[in-house]
Amino acid sequence: MNYQITLLPSGETYFADENQSILQAALNNSIMLPHACKSGCCGACKAQLRSGTTRPMQENCAINLTENDQHEILLCCHTPQSNLSIYLPQYSGQTNQVVKKIKARIDHIRICNHYAVIHLQLPSKKTFTYQAGQYIDIILQNGQRRSYSIAGYNANTHQLIIHVRYHEGGAFSAPIFDGRMQCKDMLQIEGPLGSFQLSDQPKDLIMLATGTGLAPLMAMLSCLSEQHFSQNIYLYWGVATEQDLYDAQLLDQLCDQLSNAKWTPVLSRPASDWTGKQGYVQQIALQQHADMSQYQVYACGNPQMIAQAQALFTSQANLATNAFFADNFTPTI
Repeated sequence: MNYQITLLPSGETYFADENQSILQAALNNSIMLPHACKSGCCGACKAQLRSGTTRPMQENCAINLTENDQHEILLCCHTPQSNLSIYLPQYSGQTNQVVKKIKARIDHIRICNHYAVIHLQLPSKKTFTYQAGQYIDIILQNGQRRSYSIAGYNANTHQLIIHVRYHEGGAFSAPIFDGRMQCKDMLQIEGPLGSFQLSDQPKDLIMLATGTGLAPLMAMLSCLSEQHFSQNIYLYWGVATEQDLYDAQLLDQLCDQLSNAKWTPVLSRPASDWTGKQGYVQQIALQQHADMSQYQVYACGNPQMIAQAQALFTSQANLATNAFFADNFTPTI
């Protein structure tokens, strides 16, 4: 059975099947509601249920008991069981941003250890507009989809950059790394997708990334540079070994373009001669910033890192609960 979903305060409506998440139904109707991980971990699609009943599809790990008492739900984890009214204070209605399916050509592949930086050439006659932090889906020939954050897009050359981590047997990553997929091969992409993006509040920033979680943060740094952002930015990038720091040089350049930006590599399995930070990014950030009450935090990558960072920062470093933004990278083979 289909139920009508009413979004407040925008007043938009759409219909959702009782066996479909409220979020997925919105996306299927081209309504880009706030979301990131779509797995119940990041809390980006948190909303207040004003009327109606829902059914949870899974345990709501980003919702605590107090929030449940206040009728807070995660749109990615609940299905409608009646007509609903849902309040999303940070959603003001659809924008002019259009989700498109576009043919893209692989223009360049740079492989560094377990990671690849891929440049995709988009058609020059098609416009592509996105917000730093969003992602694209690559649609494979069998209909499978793989999601990758946009690390950068040049509107003049129509080149879009994604970062890909190797997974053994990966539907997209394995052919990239073993050479079955090469430059000049054509792909179908869909995007832009997602609502992970920068807030407009001029606060100091802490950014956390693990692995390819760096990609959307690099897009954000480019955006902040264009805006002449002058607040402090501290980025912590966690990988296993020094050889995994695949975009360190470009990250240096991006930080140099900003007046007060600094990035710190954090290795979890460093060689014996490594003299930098080691451990996990959330722990290092907490050591460096004991009071985060005046910060905003953007975290991308491993779901465990994101969950631990949010818990640590809000409980031990005075970070406001509404000042933590995350994009959860759940691996898909």
